[in-house]
Amino acid sequence: MLFRSGALLVFAAAIDVHTAWAQVSMPAPAGNPNALWEIVSTCFAGSQAHACACPALDRACCGEPGTPDREVVWGTTSDFVAFRDLKACGCPAGFVAGLALPRARVTGIEDPRRPEAIWRFAWDVARSRIDDERQIALVLNPRIVRTQNQLHVHLLRLKPGERERIDALGDGPSQDGSTIVSLPDLGAVFAKTIAGLDADRAGEHGILVMRAGGEGFRAVVTNQISPQRFTSNSCK
Repeated sequence: MLFRSGALLVFAAAIDVHTAWAQVSMPAPAGNPNALWEIVSTCFAGSQAHACACPALDRACCGEPGTPDREVVWGTTSDFVAFRDLKACGCPAGFVAGLALPRARVTGIEDPRRPEAIWRFAWDVARSRIDDERQIALVLNPRIVRTQNQLHVHLLRLKPGERERIDALGDGPSQDGSTIVSLPDLGAVFAKTIAGLDADRAGEHGILVMRAGGEGFRAVVTNQISPQRFTSNSCK
């Protein structure tokens, strides 16, 4: 496993236009596009024994007294961190919304420094929270949709029936404007989807990764549309 047991992240800084701060279509707090980077660079710069004690992460605790760190921090490695999305606060048991981010400064999907290894890390963290891996959705939004300039992968559940619908589609363009790509593993998601595009064109795309019906995985690549439309991204 790539993450330490009981050591996982959960914040919920401003995320994308469709899912910001527990309210749909609300802007990032104070309009700060670097909120996620500030969390990564300050709360996880060294040994953080108590995640809820970090000022930048205080809202991840949702104001709930005694929130254990393991419910805030979902996973850490030397390269990545993962934590609960603030929009999960107050949601019923079973609702999963988290974020996986690189510790290095990576602005977003258009950044050539984007790390391929984030997909395996994010999947392993999501798998620790979602028993049925056929329900897991990893989402990276296009530049036009996001509100944060630190690359972050959303850890969510697919909407009921979406996995079966997508899995029934062949590779290539689909009727809804998405492109479906089969992946043997999670080692080259960017390389198989957007690596051939220049930064401007790559930034226009979003990626959803899910388990295939058979072996391997499938990626849904969208153009200037959030692939979160395929997921249960709010309990409100």
